[in-house]
Amino acid sequence: MNFIRGNRFTSHAKLMLSGEYLVLKGALSLAVPLKYGQSLSVEEKEGKSIIQWRSLVNNFPWFSATILLPDLRVMETTSPEISGTLCSILAGAKSLQPYFLDSMKEYHVISAMDFLPEWGFGSSSTLISNVAEWADCDPFELNKMTFNGSGYDIACARSSSPIIYEIRNDQPSYRKANFQPSFDQQLYFVYLNRKQNSQQSINGLDLTMVTENDLLAISELTSAMENTQNFENFQWLLELHEEYIGWIVRKEPVKSLYFDDFEGSLKSLGAWGGDFILAASDRSEDYVRNYFHNKNLQTIFRYNEIVLPS
Repeated sequence: MNFIRGNRFTSHAKLMLSGEYLVLKGALSLAVPLKYGQSLSVEEKEGKSIIQWRSLVNNFPWFSATILLPDLRVMETTSPEISGTLCSILAGAKSLQPYFLDSMKEYHVISAMDFLPEWGFGSSSTLISNVAEWADCDPFELNKMTFNGSGYDIACARSSSPIIYEIRNDQPSYRKANFQPSFDQQLYFVYLNRKQNSQQSINGLDLTMVTENDLLAISELTSAMENTQNFENFQWLLELHEEYIGWIVRKEPVKSLYFDDFEGSLKSLGAWGGDFILAASDRSEDYVRNYFHNKNLQTIFRYNEIVLPS
């Protein structure tokens, strides 16, 4: 094939450490970009106006589709659900940047993730970030059009260090976080094997009763978590945060629900009830791994194993 142009875009995966749910109302959130991510390789050639799309997960085929331009009509696909989401993202990008995909070109696109989609690391946000860069449009606007989440995951996709994120006057705002925990060897991320749909979790939540005091309390906990270098204080902050959010969303904290005999602190991350939890323990790594292995939970990462260094 005689390709006339090629581009490659990359975005980081993410985890939110504080502020879940209430970040939507303006509370401060602490989030970390990960060493994992998603790339998007685009090659153009003269030919029929179509997109030949392939998605890979850990170098294995995961999804493919042939999409006719300019109307983004799906001709072939391995998953109507995924192709529907993909076309909504592409249509959103085109509405923000009218010149996107308007030429008589044949596009060969490969999207490659190095993490499992069910982990909740941001398969959608990293894709949106990459498509927005390809289309030269605002990734936060594209995210709002397609998923209408808080946008913290888009900020992480474009960041190379932990961030403090907030929605201010309905607009995303974030800065580099002063989060370099000296106790990172005592922090672990544990996958609960119960993938949560973040959008459904948000849609099913009633936050109308959240007060300014609630937002202030979570923001203060976030700021304290960002700046403490004392491990016991950090554990205490995790537990306070877990209890506070549990009270607001009327859900029981993950430790009392499943792991009440764990020697350390546990905090839910993202949509409660699935994806990852943060474990903080002064016990040995063998203890932490064996404890969760005995609960049939095998996917465990040390903090500095997957979080991008500051």
